[in-house]
Amino acid sequence: MGRGARQSSEDYTDSTGRPTVSVFTATIFGLAEPKVGAADQALVNAAVCDMLDKPVPSTPSPSGDGRSLAAT
Repeated sequence: MGRGARQSSEDYTDSTGRPTVSVFTATIFGLAEPKVGAADQALVNAAVCDMLDKPVPSTPSPSGDGRSLAAT
């Protein structure tokens, strides 16, 4: 994960350890704001699910933390 002025990046790998998806987000909008953070997490979930050839979850994870990646 990287972070610079007004931007954030997250890199994910597949089961072989090969990097296969990166998500870059403009943080000028304030990811701490609940709606913006949820939208960012939905983008990450969709990217990781696509990478893993899994369906994109339509609801948040049962833990309520907003993370519902296909790998979990």
